[in-house]
Amino acid sequence: MILEAFAEYLQAADDKTPATDILARWLWERLSTPPESVVDRVLHCEIRLSLAKGAKKSTSLLLEGGGGGRAKPTYVFTGNSASGRRLLKSLYEYCLSYEQQKWARWVHSLKASDFKSCNQ
Repeated sequence: MILEAFAEYLQAADDKTPATDILARWLWERLSTPPESVVDRVLHCEIRLSLAKGAKKSTSLLLEGGGGGRAKPTYVFTGNSASGRRLLKSLYEYCLSYEQQKWARWVHSLKASDFKSCNQ
């Protein structure tokens, strides 16, 4: 159920954006708003969003397209329990699998003529 919700979000996202970045954005969006669905409630229960050690608390999160030269704080997603840690690991591994699938499709679309010899 959670993986299915993330998969739909991932498929709708830009192909050029790394899947792990999309996962972070999806989790951020889900955890920064009140839960509206069962998926949101589970994520709120199992995963915690916190400021990483050493990050300045006075800075605010700048989303894509932000600028102004301000430093971006680092946030960390952690599991509240063993099942939360497994959930995060599963989502992360799904992202890696998705990236491998994109790579395999790209490689299989290449032809020998796409490569030029360096000796010519």
